[in-house]
Amino acid sequence: MRFFFRSILYFIVLIFRKREYDVIFYYPQHFNRGNKNKNNYFKHLIESCQDKGLRFIVFEEPDFSSRFKRNDEAEPFDVIFYFILLLRKLIFLKSYNSRKDKIIGKILAQLFFKRIYFKSLVTISQSMVNVFRGMDQDCAIFDLQHGIIHPNKKNYLENNIPAENLKNNNVNVLFFGKSFQELLIMHDSTSFFKDRSFVIGSHIFESKNYHTSFNHKILVTLQFTHDHTNIENKTLLESLIKIISNSNRKNLFFLKHHPRFNNDINIDILLDQDNVILAPSNLKKCFEICSLHITSYSTCVFDASLVGIPTLIVNPLKKFDYFKKYFEYNFEYEINDFVDTKFYFKQSIKVKQWAKSYYNTYNENFFLSLIR
Repeated sequence: MRFFFRSILYFIVLIFRKREYDVIFYYPQHFNRGNKNKNNYFKHLIESCQDKGLRFIVFEEPDFSSRFKRNDEAEPFDVIFYFILLLRKLIFLKSYNSRKDKIIGKILAQLFFKRIYFKSLVTISQSMVNVFRGMDQDCAIFDLQHGIIHPNKKNYLENNIPAENLKNNNVNVLFFGKSFQELLIMHDSTSFFKDRSFVIGSHIFESKNYHTSFNHKILVTLQFTHDHTNIENKTLLESLIKIISNSNRKNLFFLKHHPRFNNDINIDILLDQDNVILAPSNLKKCFEICSLHITSYSTCVFDASLVGIPTLIVNPLKKFDYFKKYFEYNFEYEINDFVDTKFYFKQSIKVKQWAKSYYNTYNENFFLSLIR
């Protein structure tokens, strides 16, 4: 309730006080995965605005299903979010909800945002882009990459056609690295991603390798989410059971849940094994402990590679076989192969070089030039 009343107070003050911003940052609560419940995807962008004296506001959308806590440094968007949900139920349209959200945006512009002016919006996962486009037809809207983007990624590109949500709202896509951008441009039958995408780099970057040899400690980033069917989640579970059961008992497996895991499947059968424990919540700490990584298709493949940790892709779900199909990550080895120190060192160098083209160093000046 504290955040709800904070939200009410902020928007009541807006009735009497004009606010002008160079940029609005908007994101849902479930992206608060950093220290002190901060959104790591936005952290460096916000710091750039602070350092250069740009006027900005950070709005956080509530998410009651999220395991992640609220960010005290963000302005709660709660009262507006609930008002949007109410209007979505009250406005009856036969057409797709994008038109409905734009109508809601126009209503908000006259009620709560009448005295708030902004030049640019930076959002993530395309959150509320229709609503903000309805508020302002002329503002620049940027959607920041937050995970794997590939040529068959829903809401980005399917069947060589950019998503309507991007095209109809003139959304600019901000990429982590050149290789991601080139991959979409190559498969785009229009010129949308050529004209509307920019590489600003990432908060994730290359750093010193944590390990020079295999220490028998293995991080397993799980993909159990409601994005899958029950059968798909069970198939993923069975593949992990097989690998861990057939593994050398010297190997210790650290299981790390997906950020959106909501007990989608019971993993007690894994945790009941003597050489399986839960991993620390902090990914950096996981990499400091573990010298090898296993996943089906987590973005942590890139994070691990940038610190020289090889990944074994264990993916029985062919439709999610992104790394082999799109990213040319074809390292098909067994856990025991990495016991050889020379082999481990060679693969460590190889994966690091592979990842660097997808995750470029953050370019502050370029980002600031886009939003000004």
